[in-house]
Amino acid sequence: MLLVLLVMALAALAALATGGRVGRLADHALTGLHWLAAAAIGQLLGSLFGGTAYPVGLIGSAVCIAVFLRENLRQPGVGLLALGFFSNAAVVALNGAMPVSVAALARAGLSPGLVADPRHELVTAETTWPWLGDVVPVALPGLGQAVSPGDILIAAGAGLLLYAGMGGSGHIATDPAPPWDELEPSRANPAVRIRRRRSEPEAAPDHPSE
Repeated sequence: MLLVLLVMALAALAALATGGRVGRLADHALTGLHWLAAAAIGQLLGSLFGGTAYPVGLIGSAVCIAVFLRENLRQPGVGLLALGFFSNAAVVALNGAMPVSVAALARAGLSPGLVADPRHELVTAETTWPWLGDVVPVALPGLGQAVSPGDILIAAGAGLLLYAGMGGSGHIATDPAPPWDELEPSRANPAVRIRRRRSEPEAAPDHPSE
């Protein structure tokens, strides 16, 4: 989740820097938001009860998210979101929890002892598709974590969806370079050409002739 929030914050800043506006998000309204609410409730209940309820809740959430993504598939980034969600759902459904790599935790500066909740388990020889688990270290100072390839896809999709929704243009607006004939040699360094100063209009006489 931290990775997603970080990417979305960077995407918002990039959009603002390239001419995007927060107000433009209203022009790209998503449909079927109630499916997202149902998915969030399913994951919350699964996390609270733990055990078998966690993978069951995650699968139910995946179904709700699938419907939501299907209704918004034409939106930028939604395809990446879909791949990320289903990647995470698949590995959790196969293992009953999200596998976490000990090596990834070590590279992120974390201890394997932190994996103590029912939603995660350490990777073992019996883990199915361990490469879809939390195997990517994110070594941020004080915010280190291990994330899955699905998390990376979700972060990229969410960032792209926000950037496009805000109307980011892909380039920073700058003043166009002046034509060569509007430049003149600098007095301090003749090898450097600067924009020619426009001649100021002559002041009108105080007493115009009648």
